[in-house]
Amino acid sequence: MNKHTLPVVGASLLLLITSCKKTDVQHENPVSAPTSVSAVTPKAEWTSINNWNSSQGEKFATYSSRVEDSSITTAVAGKGLVLAFSKNGTTINALPFQEKGTTDSYWYYQVSKGAIILSCDNYSGTQSLNTVGFRYFVFSPQQLKDLEAKGHTKIELMQLSYEDLVAVLNK
Repeated sequence: MNKHTLPVVGASLLLLITSCKKTDVQHENPVSAPTSVSAVTPKAEWTSINNWNSSQGEKFATYSSRVEDSSITTAVAGKGLVLAFSKNGTTINALPFQEKGTTDSYWYYQVSKGAIILSCDNYSGTQSLNTVGFRYFVFSPQQLKDLEAKGHTKIELMQLSYEDLVAVLNK
């Protein structure tokens, strides 16, 4: 198992450095770009994804799915924030995270103008992707400023659990 730790940590660090910017925020797939903090809400329901692409490596398989979202603007991708969460049964995790147990997987996401790409590196060979639900939150640069004025920094938002983030947004 120790042989897998270094590649996972290296890949995670590479993704963190190249994909996540201080201004990136994840948001549920909204119908339109939110204009105020109160408009930042997740979808009413967790969404499962059925269009996964896969590629097989020597020691793991990578699955990814691109979700188009016009609220992820250039400003959001550059100076805003997108926060993504997954739900499997009753367990909710903020991405990125490593799943151990019956499956050995690393979940992560990338944000670019107009889309969020959800990904899973699976090391165990068994992953039921269609049973996992996803939600994400999109924060514009202005929404981040509004939250910061209320005492919630971007770093703090990135460290919140799903429940805590919803509580902050409902204040």
